[in-house]
Amino acid sequence: MLCSLTFSSCATVFCGTKAQVTFESNVSEATLTIDGRKHKNVTFPYTTDVERGFNETIVKAEAEGYETTMVYVDKVLNPVSIINLTDVLGWAIDVATGAVTKPEYKVYEIELMKLKPIEE
Repeated sequence: MLCSLTFSSCATVFCGTKAQVTFESNVSEATLTIDGRKHKNVTFPYTTDVERGFNETIVKAEAEGYETTMVYVDKVLNPVSIINLTDVLGWAIDVATGAVTKPEYKVYEIELMKLKPIEE
């Protein structure tokens, strides 16, 4: 028990390395590509896990008859990581696993625009 407390950190233990976010949209179904991983036939609202870490998560939304739309999930400081206070090892583990951050919002709106008809 003492080893697990010593070699783990608060944000990693309490929050994990992924966070749940929900995507809502003005269309009923789409294909989402989240950090290169394709989610086909998604119906909204759609809740999924995104990686924590310092890089933003890029979401590409595609639906038939609509323009492709990109949404960026920015990351902010995870307040749970502050519990480490002066535990340098704990901070290092949280930084290495990405648990020191979390998505800025829990819900993201994806607004898809209809394709314009081609005029002759």
